[in-house]
Amino acid sequence: MSKFNLLTVLLVSSLLSACGFHTPTNTISINVSITGNSNGAFATEFKKHLSAKAERTLTVKIGDEVQKQQAIAYTKGVASSYTLILSVPVEISRGKKILLSKKLTASTTVSDITTSQADRLRIGDSYVQLRKALVVKLLRRLNALK
Repeated sequence: MSKFNLLTVLLVSSLLSACGFHTPTNTISINVSITGNSNGAFATEFKKHLSAKAERTLTVKIGDEVQKQQAIAYTKGVASSYTLILSVPVEISRGKKILLSKKLTASTTVSDITTSQADRLRIGDSYVQLRKALVVKLLRRLNALK
């Protein structure tokens, strides 16, 4: 990498971090009542971003998380690339009024996959990243509805 490219990357990354370009993961003023699948992996990740000090004005009903793998490329008759899809149905309500009922979905493509343990761990890690992306989507929706 040339010095100019390195300098450009450093400049762009410092500008993005300086201007406040951050995902809303430190939403201190959000707290909700969670119903439904409150002990699942998605709910556990979501609870990390809630504040116990904030007033609970909204209720979030979390459904069961669905993980799908769709083969998109084959090598010698064996699937070698997958599209990983994670979806979670979410319903946000205030009292008895439903404000939002939606299935949150995120996907990614994982290439050059074999049946090795390392690739299975890579797929698992991809689902963790997709789950975090869905939590960020939900936090943005809650900030908009608050």
